[in-house]
Amino acid sequence: MSILIREIRADGTPGQFMRFMQTLAGEKGWDWQFETVSDFSAEVFQGAAAVKVASSLSGEILPQMKVLPTQVRAVQVLDSFFPEEGSWYPRILLHEALRMVLVSEARDLDIRTPAFVIGHGEEARVVASVLALMGISDIYLVGESAGLEEHQQSLMRSHLGIRFHILPIDELTMQAVSAGIVVNTVDLSGQQALLTDLSYFNYMKGTGYALDLNLLPLQNLLLEEAEKAELRVLHPVLVAEALTRLWLERLRPDHNLSHEDIRESWTRFLKQNSSSV
Repeated sequence: MSILIREIRADGTPGQFMRFMQTLAGEKGWDWQFETVSDFSAEVFQGAAAVKVASSLSGEILPQMKVLPTQVRAVQVLDSFFPEEGSWYPRILLHEALRMVLVSEARDLDIRTPAFVIGHGEEARVVASVLALMGISDIYLVGESAGLEEHQQSLMRSHLGIRFHILPIDELTMQAVSAGIVVNTVDLSGQQALLTDLSYFNYMKGTGYALDLNLLPLQNLLLEEAEKAELRVLHPVLVAEALTRLWLERLRPDHNLSHEDIRESWTRFLKQNSSSV
């Protein structure tokens, strides 16, 4: 059966996840069509089975929605639309994908210790929300203070009792705390100073976890330094695989792809696309 998947991105070009889904559909012989548009309107839903949304457009799109699911309302971020009972609802599948990875791969995460979330984009807000719901009560939002205040206020309203601290990047290595997990959402390409600060890991507990959401470049210098510091590394392909499974559950529930199959497809895709980054 042929299905159409649309994507909304400001520059009108396909994003990394949709390019992967197109590659996967081609590998499996699925009759899937893909289309990318730059503007949000009611027309994007016409004839579509799903709509992928660049999370950076959340502030523009969500105020136009009459009904927001609980998760989306809590973080004020969306990354997709799916139809349910004749209506289209915004979703934030990244939230569920992150939760799945942490529950399966970081079962012994010490929730009594703080967490550090690097970045002030929409992804960082989603990460902070997931960590709060897992029971971590002190979460440091690391980045430019001006860009983090809105995130802090939004998160505090929706996660009562959780302490969200704003931490300027240049104060990261001065922290006298031992965090249980650090999650980076910033593209560190060309940001050597930030990479150097993060790589000290003196703010981390010895058995802590490190996760970087950047799939490219393939040589992840931050995670290499985390391994040298004997932290437990969570590779971004784990999150990409979980996100892919959530999409396939909705679009092709009869697929027979294992977790390993999807990870291998992602690895091939990233190797093929690494030269363009």
